[in-house]
Amino acid sequence: MQLLVPGEMALGTNANEPIGVGARSRARGGADIAVGDSALTQIDNPAALTLLSAEEYRLDASGQLITVRSHWSGPVDSADAENSVPPPVNVGVAIPIDDRLTWGVAFHSKSGLSARYQLRHVFMPFMERRVLSDLKNVALSTGVGYKLTDKLSVGAAVRGEGVTAKYDVVLGPADVHFGRGYSLGGGFNLGLHHQTREDLALALAYRSTTWLGDIAGGDGEASPLGRPPVDLGTINLDEPRLPQKITGGVAWDATDWLKLVGELRWINHSNSSGGSSMYATDGQVDIRLPVNLDLEDQWVVATGAELALDEHWRLGVGYNYGSNVTSPSGMIPTATVIVEHHITIGLRYEADRWWVGGGYILGLPASMDGAEKSHIPLGVDYGYGSIRQEQHSVFLGFGFSW
Repeated sequence: MQLLVPGEMALGTNANEPIGVGARSRARGGADIAVGDSALTQIDNPAALTLLSAEEYRLDASGQLITVRSHWSGPVDSADAENSVPPPVNVGVAIPIDDRLTWGVAFHSKSGLSARYQLRHVFMPFMERRVLSDLKNVALSTGVGYKLTDKLSVGAAVRGEGVTAKYDVVLGPADVHFGRGYSLGGGFNLGLHHQTREDLALALAYRSTTWLGDIAGGDGEASPLGRPPVDLGTINLDEPRLPQKITGGVAWDATDWLKLVGELRWINHSNSSGGSSMYATDGQVDIRLPVNLDLEDQWVVATGAELALDEHWRLGVGYNYGSNVTSPSGMIPTATVIVEHHITIGLRYEADRWWVGGGYILGLPASMDGAEKSHIPLGVDYGYGSIRQEQHSVFLGFGFSW
């Protein structure tokens, strides 16, 4: 039941991951870790804290407004999703301690998913049933970047995360409700940045698995064939995990007015709760239900360019590709994100101690058919389904130093 797996998201994204953490990086296709021009870069690469001024405090913030257009076709019905994706908000602060050491703290909306359909199903063809998901995942990280030499910087951070989720899903002849549950957990981040030449920088970053406690506290109900609900007691997702990520990046100042950037990311979904998980109820009848969604590891390529139009104006353009992590056997209408190709553009104005900017992300339309046999327990309606999606996102950002 993918809907409760933390990390599933639709944020103008590479499936379960945002293409960038700030307005600057989103404009250039999400590439960021080798540039380090924002206090938000520490979210992915804490070593980049050392690239900011050693004489000023720095604050950067960014937010997004997202529209995900999804159409699901099942064996007996089809519908457009009623999407209401929570706007992700990120804020980062960098505080220099001395010429070599910089401390940072960042809050970011790490994941989010919201979709709702009204559908008729195989075993309840004469009535519409609601299927929905509502997932929020936020993180707070704090860490340091340290200059080992004039060219080489290292960084480390610890990360705390909170997850809340609820969903409704039809499984065969039953309409099942999973009430809102909550969980806390954490992980760590490591990073390197090397200024290989005056005009060329390389970076490497690692984000660990996020280990969470059980997503617990929600009540379970089942309505067989649409009849009055039966209480299942409390329901948990046992010991969920969010995927680890490795990112390599490069930034090249090709001319005085043109910077070219690129990143390659590997996101280990197959070893997270998206690959396999266990659901358990604690009621009159205890149920333990293993779920394997067959999520695949994802490869992401982010490329972009930034142009200095004059002394103050900067234009960013980019392209971002993220391979599809969803297998046909794991499709479900409310938690399948399949858009792979993204085109980005952004414009910002920079002054001595502040900047402001925004832009647009287009997730090109994509479609996918089910595998006829679904790996979701009693997922009769999903194996023969198909989904079509596209994404539109407007982002804004600002920052200042003092």
